[in-house]
Amino acid sequence: MQKTVTALLLRGGFIVCMLISMMATAQEPTLKQVKERQELAKQALEDAQLSSQNPAQIGNTPLSSMLALAKAIRSNDYLEAQKYFDFRILADSISVEQKTELIKQLDIVWSQHHSLDITTLSDEPQGHLDDGLPSYRDLLGVIDSSIKDVPIYLQRVKVENGKQIWKISSKTVGQIPELWSEFGYHPIAESVGEYLPEFHIFDMQNWQFVSFIIILVCSWYLTDFIRYFLIKLVSYSEVYRRTMRRFIRVPLRLFLFFIFLQWATGHLGLSIYARVWLDTGTLNYLASIFLSMGIIEFCFALYVSRASQDNNSVVILKPMVTTLKIITVIVIALNWFKDAGFNITAIITGLGIGSLAIALAAQKSLENVFGAFTLFVARPIKPGDMCKFGNTQGRVEEIGLRSTKIRKLDRKVVHVPNSTIASMELENISEIDNRRYLKRLRIRLNTPTDKLKALVEAIRKLIDEHPNTTDLERYVRFEDIEEDAFIVVVNAYSTVSGRVQYKEIEEKINFQIMQIIDQHKVELAIPEQRLSMNDLTKPA
Repeated sequence: MQKTVTALLLRGGFIVCMLISMMATAQEPTLKQVKERQELAKQALEDAQLSSQNPAQIGNTPLSSMLALAKAIRSNDYLEAQKYFDFRILADSISVEQKTELIKQLDIVWSQHHSLDITTLSDEPQGHLDDGLPSYRDLLGVIDSSIKDVPIYLQRVKVENGKQIWKISSKTVGQIPELWSEFGYHPIAESVGEYLPEFHIFDMQNWQFVSFIIILVCSWYLTDFIRYFLIKLVSYSEVYRRTMRRFIRVPLRLFLFFIFLQWATGHLGLSIYARVWLDTGTLNYLASIFLSMGIIEFCFALYVSRASQDNNSVVILKPMVTTLKIITVIVIALNWFKDAGFNITAIITGLGIGSLAIALAAQKSLENVFGAFTLFVARPIKPGDMCKFGNTQGRVEEIGLRSTKIRKLDRKVVHVPNSTIASMELENISEIDNRRYLKRLRIRLNTPTDKLKALVEAIRKLIDEHPNTTDLERYVRFEDIEEDAFIVVVNAYSTVSGRVQYKEIEEKINFQIMQIIDQHKVELAIPEQRLSMNDLTKPA
């Protein structure tokens, strides 16, 4: 049975580890990087607003151009944003509305793949000179298209007054329709967004947030239907009906719910700020947590269904299962923190210090827990056994996580800490295979030798031929001569191990031996105490 428990737990742990590696997808960029870039860009925009008293410097460097462009788009000032786009590649007849539409499209496509990283932008009028590009061009980023990688360039362009400013290059502007055809929103989504109030929640546009709520509700009811169908399906199985129902009701349903939610939100064209929370790993980690919990609980329920009478192992396994669940959640959480870009070493160090403090505070409780594990693994006793340790003797009724419940022979109940039982000499009376029959007969010293010899032979014949004795160290011997008696020792082992049955056999043998003593007219010696007159006359 112990091998079955170990195999199930190891199998569950192996599946959990596989799930963690399969379900957890690395985020690029990480959550921490996105938040840091967002804070840096926000701070840079605030600094740019404070230094707006010198507008002649705006656009002089790639960094100032991008900050001014981001500020204009954030405030919906698309006329200002058009100053930082090079539309020369387009026809002269293109309208202001069409230019605005192109700016919006590039902003959406860019937000799906990148965040504004001001640390990569040059704050020099010449831009980056060591990037292998012409001196008038800088690389802002690359959009990973299904056909090819599309670079987004910045280009220094001369304007009317002879000033040179950095703009989104004309080559990039010409590729916007191609990028929009692959990454842009469906016309239906755009039309729905026009009928909704203008708002942004969690970096999602109005129609994206509404669609996410709809997906949330649909996924919940879809998984509820799948759950109902699977429960009906397993109800026909006699073996897995009980164990599978609990697994399907909560863990499997929540796993499918998060998987459907992640898959559906992946088609909403979310920005990188929203995707780091929903579309690039977090939902997968949540799904893996619930599925891992379900697999562990399923293995435990499967073992319980097979362990019909071994209640002791079931009681001990409960804290083991809880511990395994906690470890699994911690491992998955640490993997999420690692993929999110946080310093996992510092987190593990903090957990180690906290665990040490808890262990010191709960030292006695932990001793009892380890004592319970020792009783389960070594199995010196189990519920129903009669045992004795120290001055306590009784029958084991329950082995808990902290203490063992024992009912003494006088029917009193005592709860003994597991650490005490595990550290003491323990006698399991219920494991006796043959109970010993041992009697020392004291025969009077005036008994003739022939009568004593005949008595020993008669008792030996009784013991040897008795149906309830074994061949194990069975003997009857005239063993010793004391001051007041001959000593005859009768030693044998009964074929029964039960205490009540043995007492019945012991009583029968005692009567038979007394009959033999009467038949041979032998008297038993009575202990005597002799006092001399000298002892009585001695002064006190």
